[in-house]
Amino acid sequence: MSAGNSRRRLVVAGLVAGLAIGAAVGATSLTGASSEGPGAGPVVLHVARVLADAGVDLELSASLFCPRTDGEGCEVASAIAHVLSSGSEGWTDIEGEAEGNGYRFVVPGGLIAGDGISYWLGFGIEGSAAVRFPDGGAATPFRVVTTAGLREVAWTGAFDLASVRTSDGVVARLGYGDGADQVGRIGGVGEEQPLGPSSFDVASDGSIHVADWVHGRVLVLSPRGDHRRAIPLPLRRPVDVAVGARDELAVTTLGLGATTFELGADGQVIGRYKVEAGVAERIVLTPGGPYVWVGPAQWTPVRSRPGVALPAAAQSRGLASAVPGREGSVALSQDLNEGRVAFVWARPDGSRAGAVLRLPAGAQAGVDYFVRGVPDGGAVAARGLWSEDGEAVALLRFAADGSLVRAELIAPPSREMDAVASAVRFRAPDEVLAVYAEERGIRIERFEVKAG
Repeated sequence: MSAGNSRRRLVVAGLVAGLAIGAAVGATSLTGASSEGPGAGPVVLHVARVLADAGVDLELSASLFCPRTDGEGCEVASAIAHVLSSGSEGWTDIEGEAEGNGYRFVVPGGLIAGDGISYWLGFGIEGSAAVRFPDGGAATPFRVVTTAGLREVAWTGAFDLASVRTSDGVVARLGYGDGADQVGRIGGVGEEQPLGPSSFDVASDGSIHVADWVHGRVLVLSPRGDHRRAIPLPLRRPVDVAVGARDELAVTTLGLGATTFELGADGQVIGRYKVEAGVAERIVLTPGGPYVWVGPAQWTPVRSRPGVALPAAAQSRGLASAVPGREGSVALSQDLNEGRVAFVWARPDGSRAGAVLRLPAGAQAGVDYFVRGVPDGGAVAARGLWSEDGEAVALLRFAADGSLVRAELIAPPSREMDAVASAVRFRAPDEVLAVYAEERGIRIERFEVKAG
């Protein structure tokens, strides 16, 4: 059934369900995209695509939720994916099929040449302005590149989610409490979920910054885990934290209606910016300023220059599928069909490198923690995996030609960190750090991922 033949009313209950799914798997985004401005119309839920197989059908999906309890202005009359194939002169319109609470769009493989496609979604709303996603429509579409030229690799060695490697040591232990070198923790009474530090990041010098939101501060630890100092936060709410090249900080609150703060190394607030749309889950400090993750392959800028916030329309126009880290290089991963995951990164000379990993039978891709290019032209990646037998985090080391030289499993990190994707971090030159909750505190363990 096409969307044009099925006018459907969107209800607030769907929004709650979508949020629950997003919290569980880290794979959804709520992003408002109405020509009348934020909050005026339906909210779009879409898993953006950034990688696809050339010549193979690509499935897109989207749902819409009505933020108004009366449902006014939320009756969908049509759903169209507008697709531009590389080398073509015009957009191809693909009508969406109603499916569950949303719509399904199938882009024919014939449109997906080696150079990829661009696309945007449009929704006709009965009695109201049309909704575009991204908001800029044809001017700011999503860009999908193909896996053409990427090496296909398979998992090496045994695969058992219940059999994880031990760490190469504990970098730091922080007890729960109110001391200068302790972290706060709340909850844990009865069935209430306990919450400790919400995030951590690693600075260029290897020092560790832990978001102790309960006490409204970031604790700075030396590379060996010794307490150095505390940096005050401008609020006491769970946040994700990112450290810049000069030890400056960016933090963002989580969820809908998020607020991002840019801080100097001393904690002085440089800027405060509202995340105009989406569900904020993580933040990164790029050479051009902070970007907030509001959905898969959806990073939004929040300011034009330090202290000057971007309005909603400019944030939507600046939406990026991938952003550089503080060192300037871009890397990403995305799950494909048939139990495969693609990893793409930039070599030091700027050339593209990558691999398509075929997962073991029954394994599914989970949380995308990071992909990081390394000086030898290869990359280190951490990706959550799960199956009916359990879950773990895959630590992967790729060579410059995309070959897989190391693949190991570690225990999944603490569930007490609200910024789930920031519970596993890369530390140069060849370590992965992960945080684990204990009865009396947290510990940060290190795992070496050397190529040899």
